Amino acid sequence: MNNVRTDRSAAVAARRVPGLLICWRVVIAALAWWGLLAALDGDITGLKYWSQVSTLVVALTATAWTLTFAVRSPRWARFLSYCRGASTTYAIITAVIYQTLLSGFLESTSSLLEHAVVPALAVLDWVLVGPGLAGRPTADAAVTRIVHPWWVPLTFLILPTCYLGVYVKSRNGSGRPLSGFLNPAGDDFGLWVFLLVLVFLAVGYLVWGIGRARSMPSRGRTTSAGP
Repeated sequence: MNNVRTDRSAAVAARRVPGLLICWRVVIAALAWWGLLAALDGDITGLKYWSQVSTLVVALTATAWTLTFAVRSPRWARFLSYCRGASTTYAIITAVIYQTLLSGFLESTSSLLEHAVVPALAVLDWVLVGPGLAGRPTADAAVTRIVHPWWVPLTFLILPTCYLGVYVKSRNGSGRPLSGFLNPAGDDFGLWVFLLVLVFLAVGYLVWGIGRARSMPSRGRTTSAGP
């Protein structure tokens, strides 16, 4: 069950900047698609890399939000908010791991976009906008700010868990594991997987906490709605 907070002032603010928000999300979508397509370079098998997977999630989420902005369904708004939280978590982890455990190379356009620009934009979007509103505001009615329950970050593990199954069966062009530190045949593979789970949870709950704080209205009351 997703909690929401009613807030009439949020409706007023939201009606003032819909065009700006749309442009902002269009920029995020465009840069994410640019980075992804440049990295793939026509080879769809490049999606075996987590950088491409996380960038794809950001691109799809921003695109879906932009194309369905006029939809008033609170359920759809909460779903897109969930996707934004998940994609922000994935983008942060992509940037951190790439800079700390992998090459950190940012000189190519695709790498710069996937490992720096897109994660930064995803974080800014979440910090500045928060989880968002449950549906479009009307002229008189108060709207509801989306507040995700505590267990939501646990579900962010679903995609990386599925990806792990692909990862263990994939190799790079030299026949080696996709990431040097995460070798499925290594004795420390289980330890690394455990540490990565902790990282996903830590970042997921950080994103959730920021979203929770951004959804706290100055005046309002908390209600609940279906998932």
